[in-house]
Parts: sequence; structure tokens; C-alpha cells
Amino acid sequence: MKRLGRKRWAFTLVEILIVLLLIGILAGALMLVSFSVTAKAKATRIVEDMRSLKAAAMLYYADYGTWPVWMYSGGHYLNADPGNGHDALPEKYIESNPVMADYWVGVASRSGQVAVFAVFRDPSLSPLDSLAKERLEAMIPEIPLCWASMAMEFKTDPYTSDKDIALWYIKKP
Repeated sequence: MKRLGRKRWAFTLVEILIVLLLIGILAGALMLVSFSVTAKAKATRIVEDMRSLKAAAMLYYADYGTWPVWMYSGGHYLNADPGNGHDALPEKYIESNPVMADYWVGVASRSGQVAVFAVFRDPSLSPLDSLAKERLEAMIPEIPLCWASMAMEFKTDPYTSDKDIALWYIKKP
């Protein structure tokens, strides 16, 4: 800081630029941390929604002796297997539907396999951001997530962030 005149002090241009640079660096670091925390929270929310629907499906099985097939369509859940004679939907077993602006969770059955799945790409929803999908992939050592194709073919390979459907098996044949 230079002294100007008798009693006036002023900052030099270099000092002001250094302060602005430091503020920019701190703001950038804060934004990176904020995005990472948001993505981890979203991935955790997806896993918890899958866990809730898995518990609901197990309660359904205990009530009726068959596994449910719950899909989300047109703003609400429906039983995609009306042939089983039961109309119970997830709302009977859980408080809130696991549907967010960028994903929904359902239950499906294929060839003796039953799984809870989360759909991340649906024309009626906005796409899930890639950072959240990467955080979901990083959770695999704790949660055994696999993946399914858009035709709902169940896979046993671990989920990767380039997939649009995460799968958590309830029962394997």
C-alpha cells in the first residue's frame, strides 16, 4: 500500500488483482466441493429409494406370495402384472413414491429373477447428471448394483455411469 499525500492511503492495482485472484480461487474450490456433495447426496437418495422399494416388494411378496411388477407411468405407479390378481401398489407399503425430477424406481421380474431398478433416462424426465451417476458407480463396493438394458434385460455386470438403468437384485434364480 502506498501513501498518497499526507493522510490518504490507496491500494495498488497489483494488490487489488491479487485479492480478486484469491477470491476467485476460493470460490472455484467451493463450487467444486458443492457439486461433489450434491452428486453424492443424489446418489444416496437413489439408493435409499431403491432400498425402500425393495422392502415394499418384499412386504408385497409376504402378503400375496408373488412378486410385484411396479412401473411408473403418467404421473403415478401401476401394477404392470395385472394377471397376478393383486392391485396393491407401492403406496400401500411406503410413505412416498420414489420419483424425482430425473429418475424413478420400479420393480420387475424376468426369468425367475426379481430386481429393483432405477431408470435415469425417461422421455418424461430430465436426464440425471453424469456426476451423480459416477457417484452411484463409486458406491458399488457397498451396494451390489448391476445394470439392465432399456429392453429390461437383466445383467450381472456391475453398474457403470454410462448405463441408464441401475439394478439391485432381490432374488436371483
